[in-house]
Amino acid sequence: MIDLERVAETLRPWLGDELVRRMPRVMTEVQRRLSTFTIGRDDLSQLSQSLEGLMYTSVRKETEAAFLVTLADGSQIRMETEDFAVIADELMWLLFERFPVDARHLMLLRDYSMRASSLSAIRALYERFREYETADELKALRRVARGSYPEYRWRSWLGYGSGQ
Repeated sequence: MIDLERVAETLRPWLGDELVRRMPRVMTEVQRRLSTFTIGRDDLSQLSQSLEGLMYTSVRKETEAAFLVTLADGSQIRMETEDFAVIADELMWLLFERFPVDARHLMLLRDYSMRASSLSAIRALYERFREYETADELKALRRVARGSYPEYRWRSWLGYGSGQ
């Protein structure tokens, strides 16, 4: 089971403490959707899309369609529609970090990362499934992460140096 506090931790940078506190049912629903994912029955793309839709409609409702969010530092930002796809992908990491490291999950992640443009899937391949990857594949994963996504999304796990 995905820990509810991990869901909240993932969402706080995007939604701020106040909005996260006001949405306990949403946190529980995100936790439920992630925790009940089953290979063969469920589809990763559909799960991500459902999380994106859930977050969009919930934030829209809680902000009365203003999409104005107060962050931890007190600043206010207006969320953009594309933010919700990024939030959904960040939430998907909570599932991917719990995947067993085996060939079946490796193939699922590889397929999903190619179809869905998911940095969280790339991260899982790079960090958790690295023993299945060749040096060239790891280099390619680093290149895609750094070249396709903003630095704030990969800096904490990919670092800066080319030696990683």
